[in-house]
Parts: sequence; C-alpha cells; structure tokens
Amino acid sequence: MAAPQRRTEFTTPTPLTSGSTLILGFLGGGKRSGEENRPAIQLAERLRALEIPAVYVETTAHDRSSQAFKFIEAATRRDAKGRCPVQGCSKIQLLLYGRGEGGATLLKLARELNTLGISIALAVQVDTVGRSDGVIPSNVARAANLYDAGAAATSGATRIRAEDPAKTQILANLMFSDDGKWVDLPEGVSPGPSRGARSAQFDSDPQVWNRVEDYILDEMRRAGISGVPAPPPH
Repeated sequence: MAAPQRRTEFTTPTPLTSGSTLILGFLGGGKRSGEENRPAIQLAERLRALEIPAVYVETTAHDRSSQAFKFIEAATRRDAKGRCPVQGCSKIQLLLYGRGEGGATLLKLARELNTLGISIALAVQVDTVGRSDGVIPSNVARAANLYDAGAAATSGATRIRAEDPAKTQILANLMFSDDGKWVDLPEGVSPGPSRGARSAQFDSDPQVWNRVEDYILDEMRRAGISGVPAPPPH
C-alpha cells in the first residue's frame, strides 16, 4: 500500500500555473488506519491514472496540516508570509477530501486558507470526527458530508452547514443507513435512532469512496476540465 506523503514527498511541482487543479486528500488515524485508509489512497491513485493535464493529486496524514498549508502556499506562488509576488499569485482550483481525523484537518486547513483569501472549490468529509467539524467556512464553494448511521451516537458530526449560505452550497449530508442505503437528510431533519452499532467498516466501503470520486469528477466537469470521464448512465 502506498504511504501518505510528507511535505518533502509531494510530487506536485510548485508553483502551479493558474488554471491548474490540485486534489488533496487527508487520511485518518487510529489502530486500523492502514486498512481503513487504503480506499482513500486508491481513490487518489485512480484520479492520477486519468492523466488529465494540469490536474495534480496528493494525499497526506491528518496530523500534517501545517505542511499541507505550506505546500498550498508554494503551489499558489505565495511566500512564507502568505504574500503574493509582484506578478501575482497562481489561481488554482483546490479540491479537498478527508477521512476521520482527516475531515477535521480539512476544515482546519480551510479556515487557515480563508485568512489568505484562498478559495476551495470542493470539500468532502467522510466519517469526520468532532462536532465542531460541522460548520463549513465561506471560502468553500461546495461541500458534502458522508457518515454512518451509527455516527449519531458518537462524537462525529452528522450534519454540515454553511457558515455563509450565500457563498457555500451544501451538496448533501448523506447517511449510510443500517440497511445499506444512502439517505440524504434535508435541512431541519435529524437522523433517527440507529438500530445497530456503528460500522467499523463504513469508511472502507467502496460505495463510500465511489461517492467521493463522483463528487470530485463532477466538480472537475463543472470547471470545464477536458479529459474527465463522462458520468455513468443512470
């Protein structure tokens, strides 16, 4: 299994040219993190395998938010103090996804990037931890949240909401139900009691990561990036 990159292991050349797309995935932790993170890493590998020009894909550990921040600074042509050079910063499309602790790191990074005025096109959280992970900052254009039905009984956020609904679109709060179906809970509707225990396999389920991949590919189609596969027929 591929290992998550450290700052020195990022292969994306920096700075990026304006118009480039950077997809950055944050991995979770825990005793089973190697097994549970495998689908998240495989997603990155599938996206790289598309070989779409000017689209770069990286993954990193949930505890390396400061390195990721510096990496994005470098990718957008900023200096160590976050300042743009005379010729201006690179404007890139930034797509983030995070699993478990990685979901919390994703939002922490989004808030830090907001202080620099760096926009995020898409943020997708999977089985995120911490109830403070539910508010999406205004620099995120679109966001989605995927979680297990048993999450309602844990400390994880079961719903995300926009800090500023005029700037952020919440695509979905998708709950994976006890009977193995996706349920999109609309605003104001709370999940009912789970009949079963929280599934330890939820964030390793291929159905989960197929959804994450769909969101990412849809976002690239929205941006008009050529070479993105057409969505499968329904």
